[in-house]
Amino acid sequence: MPSRVYLDWNATTPLRTEARAAMLAAYELIGNPSSVHAEGREARRLVEEARAALATAVGALPRNVIFTSAGTEANALALSPGLRGRSGEP
Repeated sequence: MPSRVYLDWNATTPLRTEARAAMLAAYELIGNPSSVHAEGREARRLVEEARAALATAVGALPRNVIFTSAGTEANALALSPGLRGRSGEP
């Protein structure tokens, strides 16, 4: 038994082998998924495949899967509907 147990996995959780392989493959792409050139279309395909796979895994529609860059952005996105009035206006 190790003498020390590391419990602070908040930002350092080890990646699953499959996740690491997918990320390394994505890092090889140079395209912006919002661009229309071939590299951009390939990057968009990868993002959309990931969106579909995640949606399937959690029983959601792909259009309801939104990727964010960090927790703060995700929190703001999740909380923003509650900041609108009944009419949907801020």
